[in-house]
Amino acid sequence: MPFYRRPRNFTPLSTLAEKRSHKNGVHHAIFTARFDRYVGDWQKDLKHGKGVFLTNGYDGGRLYEGDWYQGFRHGNGTLSYRQENGVFKLQYSGDWVRGKPEGIGRWWYENGDVYFGFWNKGKRHGFGKMWYADDTYFVGYWAKGDKNGPGMFVYQNSDRYEGNWKNDEKNGLGRYYHMNTGQLQEGCWVNNICVNSKMSDIIIRQFCQRPTPYPIFNIELQDPRELLEESTLWKKLTLGEIDKNLKTCIDQIY
Repeated sequence: MPFYRRPRNFTPLSTLAEKRSHKNGVHHAIFTARFDRYVGDWQKDLKHGKGVFLTNGYDGGRLYEGDWYQGFRHGNGTLSYRQENGVFKLQYSGDWVRGKPEGIGRWWYENGDVYFGFWNKGKRHGFGKMWYADDTYFVGYWAKGDKNGPGMFVYQNSDRYEGNWKNDEKNGLGRYYHMNTGQLQEGCWVNNICVNSKMSDIIIRQFCQRPTPYPIFNIELQDPRELLEESTLWKKLTLGEIDKNLKTCIDQIY
């Protein structure tokens, strides 16, 4: 006959081991099944506080150093990726909210682009600056990763556009400075194409690389409204073939 009788308050060893494995406080190193390693603070079995997390993925691995909240990257921290030579290179530094960049931060892209500004749910959103690898530059407003709102774009040849953007393209009222010829183009853009504009000389025209031989004379129409009403473009606007934003844009020019 069996000589051991299990007491009523018996707790299986697996349950005891599981309770002991719940992590609270500071741990030197915790490894996952794929040998990811975390060193830092825990609370109720979740990363919480300050910590360093090294992952080993197909992309070579990522290293996060910073704040955690209930298992998420949350607060301020830096994210780096491992290069082929084994050295880590900084990718993002700034604010995080529940695992995604949100707030103010700087991102270094692998192609050489650099963005500094506001983020929301992991995308560029709000005011920010972008330095492109091809020596172009943008400063202005973003929405869900695209240029949206007022902004300035500087080209490689020093030409620049100042005006409104929508869906990463020039849309609305804007000014384009032709720095080689010393001229200013003011008008309305639709999907990166200027559909209506007027040209004038800028003050430094004579000091540009290829200035026009003669300045542009100021010419004004006596009755621009009557001319527009007779034009085919204006009739299309009246019929609604072109959206109201373009009509408003032309009204502001004239």
